[in-house]
Amino acid sequence: MTIIPVFVPPDIPTLFRELFKPDVLLEVYLEKFTNAASKGVDRLNGFQYSKHVAIDVVVASKKCLSGTFRFSPYLENLKVKGRGKPPRLIGIPTIRDRLVLHQLNKVLAVAFPECVPRNIANHYVRTIAIDLASKVPASTYICGCDIKTFYDDIQRNRLFILLEKRLGCPEAMSLVRHALLTPTVSKNARRSQYKNFMTDRGVPQGLAISNILASIYLHEVDDAMAKMEVTYFRYVDDVLMYGDEASVRKAHRSLGARLRYRGLSLHSVGSGKTYIGPLSIPFGYLGYYFAWPKVTVRESTIERLLQTLSAKFSDYIHNKERRLQKFKYLTPERAAEIFLLELNERISGAISAERRYGWIAYFSQINDLTLLHRLDHTVSRMFERLADFDHQSPDGLKTFRRAYFEMKFNPMGNYVRNYDIIGTRAEKLNFLLERGRIAPGEALSDDEINTRFDTYRRHVLSTMHSDEGVMYG
Repeated sequence: MTIIPVFVPPDIPTLFRELFKPDVLLEVYLEKFTNAASKGVDRLNGFQYSKHVAIDVVVASKKCLSGTFRFSPYLENLKVKGRGKPPRLIGIPTIRDRLVLHQLNKVLAVAFPECVPRNIANHYVRTIAIDLASKVPASTYICGCDIKTFYDDIQRNRLFILLEKRLGCPEAMSLVRHALLTPTVSKNARRSQYKNFMTDRGVPQGLAISNILASIYLHEVDDAMAKMEVTYFRYVDDVLMYGDEASVRKAHRSLGARLRYRGLSLHSVGSGKTYIGPLSIPFGYLGYYFAWPKVTVRESTIERLLQTLSAKFSDYIHNKERRLQKFKYLTPERAAEIFLLELNERISGAISAERRYGWIAYFSQINDLTLLHRLDHTVSRMFERLADFDHQSPDGLKTFRRAYFEMKFNPMGNYVRNYDIIGTRAEKLNFLLERGRIAPGEALSDDEINTRFDTYRRHVLSTMHSDEGVMYG
């Protein structure tokens, strides 16, 4: 006799009460937010907030558990997406609110496990590349489309209905409602102006709960599209479908109708953001460019990488003397060594918490090796600007082409920086000395060493993440 497992919904109210106890909130702050650098409208970073945290977690816990907690306005941060495109509006919560949103995200993840977003853009591309290799280019049709202003147009009332079906926790629902109602305000806005930033729809971007809420909103659409006679992928607002021509066109119409029903829409065919055509015609997806059978990188994405590398060279040229004045223990020779170490890590990428970071890590699915040679040649030419390196690339310069093979076939080798193996006090101290982050002989406590190491590591990884980034919205 076959026993069919019965889905037992989790006890969300009990989970909510456990996650929002004062001691749990304090523990999460100490683990996750002590060294947080970003500041909300209160202008406090993680370290500065430590003066308030002991009292604040008690008050926040009481208000969250009674359904009376209110978020401070989020601080506006505009992310440029490229020439001719409007910037993406990111909201930066205060440290207190980041702590609450972090715990609320855990509640949503338990209630909607199938909607937990994962960093799978690169995995999508790998699956697509392998699958398309077996298709006939002339008879396989591709549809790539983009959802307009995805986060901004989500209908909140419809989202709240979806959440209430699973959560069964009024206090959790209260937090979600007020998180979405809280405005994102500009830096110099006065308190009396906050109401002018209120909106009646959309999910603010930049919150810990933003991605899972967007995923919950479109989960029914994804389920329905996956049952059609096409292969379907959606990453945030970027959709790719392929199959025979009739099925692809039918799926495109179906997706458009399902989105319109939910207050969303697709860019029209011919707009540059939606296309339908055979596999034999080149197309782009998630920063990649498929000119079958070649898989490479979009030219705009390549140019963005080269611009960031060029900016690093310019920063070294124009700010070297200022750094030498500020950090008296550095010599010109050490400054050059540190520049090369940081540039090499930008080229090769890094590993932290068993995750790969960097441009090569993200674009490891390309088979266009000529692109790697082009990048290496361009970086070598950049050294012609630097007298400190005799106007030529140094012997220790890493290359994109080797980083590509090492990341794919030998990621645990020494070529790619692995932060996971830097664990002891001595290892962190030596690393910080190598990178010029502490002075020789400087006496530091274990906490100070850990703080400096974690701060520097997060800074390095964030710059690599921006190199990877698929800009959306």
